[in-house]
Amino acid sequence: MYDVIIIGGGPAGLTAAIYLIRKKANIVVITQKVGGQIVDGPLMENFPGFEKITGSEFAQKVRAQAEKLGVKIIEGAEVRKITKIGEDFEVEGTGWEKIQAKSILICSGKSPRKLNVPGEDKFMGKGISPCVTCDGPLFADKSVAVIGGGNSAVSAALELEKYTEKVYILNLGQNLIGEEVRLDKIKKSAKIEVIPQAKTAEIIGSNFVEKIKYKELVSGAEKEIAVSGIFVEIGWEPSTKYLEGFVELSPQKEIQISANNETNVAGVFAAGDVTTTKYKQSVIACGEGAKAALSVWDYISTKK
Repeated sequence: MYDVIIIGGGPAGLTAAIYLIRKKANIVVITQKVGGQIVDGPLMENFPGFEKITGSEFAQKVRAQAEKLGVKIIEGAEVRKITKIGEDFEVEGTGWEKIQAKSILICSGKSPRKLNVPGEDKFMGKGISPCVTCDGPLFADKSVAVIGGGNSAVSAALELEKYTEKVYILNLGQNLIGEEVRLDKIKKSAKIEVIPQAKTAEIIGSNFVEKIKYKELVSGAEKEIAVSGIFVEIGWEPSTKYLEGFVELSPQKEIQISANNETNVAGVFAAGDVTTTKYKQSVIACGEGAKAALSVWDYISTKK
């Protein structure tokens, strides 16, 4: 039996693992992808200690540090159910047998939202991608569209500008929202065209994406743009479906936590973007992971 099962291998989960392994706790990290959503992010320029670093590079560095300390990671795994048995817990899922622990730390982050339009499922991986860092170079000298109007969409467009011939940003709102320095770069770009108040209606193609159809919200007219790639940047949803009925969730499906990262279930803690913590930033997730780890350690120390 483990002292702690950490669910999620993003910044919060890996930071927590580093703190707990240094306490000599017997832990395991279960994750679909080491690094979590940060791996799919563009260049980070606001993380202390790194003037510039990609999300993927940052994740690799934290993973290497954790593994050097002896952290066990089960990757490519998905948790399906957590059951409380007495004062302990049992975790079920894909990629491993049932495992038990004295406590649980949930850091499962978020998953990208879907457009829910015709053609989206058909062309996922065939022109539609949630990961600019992974797939941007595949569209060199081609036209692409970014769907969204927030900082993620702005960052994605600037990253794609390096490779592509043309980048369209389809924004549901009137104005883009993001860091001023990046918005200034968008305005100055000769490759990026912003289409405001545009609602994506359909993805069109044969074997791969060929066009995107959208509706002008002001006029009601439907228009099409010829593109080879589409990057969906419309936000994220908490990865908490497997927790419904187990811990208390907010109306937004985030895990309700105390100031000490406790959930309403004794022995179950949570940290990072999956929780009700107000701001969703990598540096905050790391801090929350460290704080949660210390709270978990206080809890399991009473069980030894």
